[in-house]
Formats: sequence, C-alpha cells, structure tokens
Amino acid sequence: MERAIRLFMWGYQPHFQVALQYRADGVFDLLGADIKPHVFLVGLRSDDIKEGQQVCVEPESEEWPAELFKNLEGAVAERVASHPLNRMHYGDAQAMRDKPVHIKLASIGEAVKRCLSTQDQLLDRRSFCSRACRVGNYYVVCVIQVAASLLRQHPPIKVRWREDVSETSIIHSCIDQLLREGQAGLALPEPGRALGDDGMRHPTEILRRAASSFMRNPFVPNEHSFSDFFEDVNRLSQHLYEGKSNRGHLVLAPTNDPNVEYVMRLEKSVPLSETRWARKLLQMAAGDYGLVVGQGSIAGVGKVSNVSAAPFCVEFLDHHQWDFRQGEQVLLRCRFGDVRLPQEPIGKERFIDNMRRVFPGIEETSIERFRIVLDLLTQLRHGSSLVIAADAAAEAKRLARQGTVIEPTPLTQEVLRRATMIDGSILVDTSGVCHAVGVILDGQAVEDSTPSRGSRYNSAVRYVAAGKPPRMVFVMSDDRTLDVVPLLRLRVDRNSITAAVQEISTATADDYHRSRNFLDENRFYLSEEQCQIVNDALDRIEKSSREMGQITIITSRFKPHILMNDSYLSD
Repeated sequence: MERAIRLFMWGYQPHFQVALQYRADGVFDLLGADIKPHVFLVGLRSDDIKEGQQVCVEPESEEWPAELFKNLEGAVAERVASHPLNRMHYGDAQAMRDKPVHIKLASIGEAVKRCLSTQDQLLDRRSFCSRACRVGNYYVVCVIQVAASLLRQHPPIKVRWREDVSETSIIHSCIDQLLREGQAGLALPEPGRALGDDGMRHPTEILRRAASSFMRNPFVPNEHSFSDFFEDVNRLSQHLYEGKSNRGHLVLAPTNDPNVEYVMRLEKSVPLSETRWARKLLQMAAGDYGLVVGQGSIAGVGKVSNVSAAPFCVEFLDHHQWDFRQGEQVLLRCRFGDVRLPQEPIGKERFIDNMRRVFPGIEETSIERFRIVLDLLTQLRHGSSLVIAADAAAEAKRLARQGTVIEPTPLTQEVLRRATMIDGSILVDTSGVCHAVGVILDGQAVEDSTPSRGSRYNSAVRYVAAGKPPRMVFVMSDDRTLDVVPLLRLRVDRNSITAAVQEISTATADDYHRSRNFLDENRFYLSEEQCQIVNDALDRIEKSSREMGQITIITSRFKPHILMNDSYLSD
C-alpha cells in the first residue's frame, strides 16, 4: 500500500496545493503567458512541537527536496532579529502585542525565499513567497516559482513612493494576488478539505483584482490613485461619443509639473470616474496631445516635454480596447475587459533561428534587413502585413488580379510606409525586393485558423499553409498585436527528452512527477515510440494502489504531433 503523505503537515495538504496550482495555471493562461508557474508549500514545525519533521514540502516527491530548507530554522531566527518592524512603535496597544507574531510570520516567508535563492540562480527561476500561516503544528508558506525568462520578456518598471523605489509589473501583481489567495485559503479550518469552497477566488477574478492593484501604483511619483484606476479606464474605453470609438490617450503626470505643456487647462479638474464627462473630454485628445491625469482626475489637454522621462500613458485603440504603457513598453493590454500580457516583438535569436529554418540558405544580410522591417511595422499605428515568399516573382503574376504588381523595387522605409496605406499585403522576395502591393492573399481554411483573430491574421495562416515554396508573413493587427507566421516552435535538447522518457519508464507513483511535468510541457517533441513508452508508464503508475483521499492526477495520453520532425531537436 502506497503511503499518502510522508512529510505530513495536515491531512488535506495535497488537495490545497492542487487547488492553488489550478488558480495559478488559470491566471497565467488568461494572461497569455507561454510559461507555466509552479506552486508548492513549505512548512516549518512550530517551536512548541517536538514530533514530526522539522520542515515539510508539498508536493514531496518533485523537485524541491526538504534538504533545500535544512537551514530554515536558523535563517528565520536571523531574520526575526534583524526585521525592520522591530524598530516600529505603534500607538495602539493591541498592535504592539501582535507585532512579534507579524514579524515571525513575515520572517518565515522571507527565509524560505532565501533558502531557494541558490537553486533559483542555478535553474534560472524566480521564487515568490507568501507570509506564513499557522496550520496545525506548522507554519506554512505558499511558494510560486516562475522561469526568469518570463520576467526578462516582460520586464518590471520602477515606481517611487516617498523614499522607497520598487519594481512592479502585471506579472508581479498576479503572483502577489495569488499568494494572498493562498494565505486566505490557509486561514480556513482544514484548508483544502472543501474543494468547492476553499476560500480562494476564480482565476478570472484573481486576474481582475491583480490588474486593479497594479494600476493603483504611484506611476506619478508619490501619487497613489484614490479611485480604481483600472476600472475607471475600462469603463471609459466602453463609451462611444456620438457613435465614435475612442482613439485618444491619457498622460499620467503631476498636474503642476512645469514639463507639461497645456493646450487647455481646466479650471476645475474632472474625476476620471465621471465616465460620460471624461469621454467627452477625451474626444479633444488627439495626436501628440492627451488628457493630463493626476491623482485620478483630468487637469486638461496637454503633453509632456520630449526632454522629460517617458510618462506612463493609457492609449485607447478602439472600442473597449486599450494599452497601458511607458514610452514604447506596453505594460498591460486590455481587450473587451480581458487583461493580457503585451505581445513583445520576437526576440533576436528566435527571429534568426525562425528565418533560417523557414528559408534554408537565406543570406545573413537579408535576415538583418527583415528584422529592421519588423521593427518598422511595429511603429505603425494601423494594421498591415508583409509576405516574404521564395517564389515572390511568380506569386506576383499569379495574384495580379487581386493585387497591384510593381516593378521589382528594393524595400525601403518610404516604400513600406506608402504601401501600408492601402489594404492588402506587401509581397517581397527573400532578398527584400518588393514585387507587389495591396495583395489579397488566398488559401483554404486550415486548423490553425481561428475566428477569435481578424481576417488579416487568418489570411496569412491560410496562405502560408497553402504554399509549398517557403513563405512567411509579418502581421500587425489594428490592435497592435504582432504575429510572425509561421513562428516555429523552439528547438529542445534531444538528450533531455530521451532522459525524461527513460526516467518515467522506471518511475513509481512516488517519484514520477518531475519527468511527467517535463514531458507534459514538451509533448510536441516526442516520437511515436516515445509516446508509447510514456503512455505505458502512465497506465502502470495510475493503476497502482492508493490510499483513500489521496489525489491522483490523470494525465492525457501522448500521441505524436503531425508537424514534429527532427529539425525541432538539437544535439
């Protein structure tokens, strides 16, 4: 008989961990993050208890062995002694009595993070820890771990409140909100027992609260928003003015900042929460000039001097669609009330790898030229698409009735600017020579087409799928979303796949989680033979005897992907 819990804290600890992992997965999926978070629990036995393990980890059989925390008790003692709250004196007697408890609970979470720091550096991860909560005999900390590459892809920005400078992002805010949900769940009796009523919100609500919290930051130095800035902006984006969609922008700046140039200064500021009034004023915010907003109120129409640091702005793109940005860095994207991570332009290394694999033998100078073209497309304020085709000359003739054929002309910034003023795609060859403009792409519907995306994107997907000669399309949608079609999956190390398959083939229910998680995230790369080995192992493990109440994660079975080939593996 398999033992249910070896590192025992309380009877429903695996249930609670699974519930919090579900929330974290849901939030990151809604955000559009392509990297999954990992959730686990760390428990430190209370000083007044002498029985049981001193440190427990849940899940206990994955990649966070209890040995990582062998110095946890000492780290907690050090942090308690040096905690800044020791120097704080409260006028309220009850607050002073509670202070030692608050210091200890905060110190345990900070000490857990410290114990994970070395592993984080080795594995290129970042760990975020909650305050500890007392559950039974243990002080329990919720930990959320994400790949550091995600935070590099969406870097945080700095905000100032009085003398303190901190870093924040929508990802940080989501993690913070998830940890708060974990703390709330742990505070309930027998956390994890009532899976349908476990004290934690649905991922949609968690993300909404995280966005609201993020946009309450002092983006204007030392100015917190007194209202719910996220909700104010979202309501404003929904309102039409005489049937017209929003196209203006808000500029966050101190209203008396000498670097703000006003075209029109209001005698009395208008709260952003006065949606109809604010929408009427927004109609005057066009071009370089926006509504200047400080402390949640509109001061007038103006702009910030171009020699000042880039201000934080809300840019309205269309009805119920807006971006929150600083300069060219988009911090949060909201479409019809749904919060998303901004889609960053494809990274240099992946762009080069993608071009080489789609167009074998392409010149390095051509790759660099198309990187510049991609950057120019991202700067346009309207939708556009550019097709790179190995058979561009022949395609221009074939599509002559649904486009405008031109004499072969090198693609320049001026050609690009003028060609994107009309509907249709720009057709160029792999050397960057333009053969046609205003081209309407054709092709049969394919599996990758999706009604949730616009016609420009779906046309690109169909066109690329229909052609045997290599083709690629850069698509810039009206909502400033950039797509590269096709964007081939990253290559993975062949040996890592082989090792994980071998590991799960001999694993038991106690130790198969690490290999299962890795293979589940990389199932695209498995061959037919490897899929069969993994499926046989999962059949064996999931049928093994288990104790009543123990959770078993049923993994969907593996099957080879039709697009997988040897080019996706590296040695």
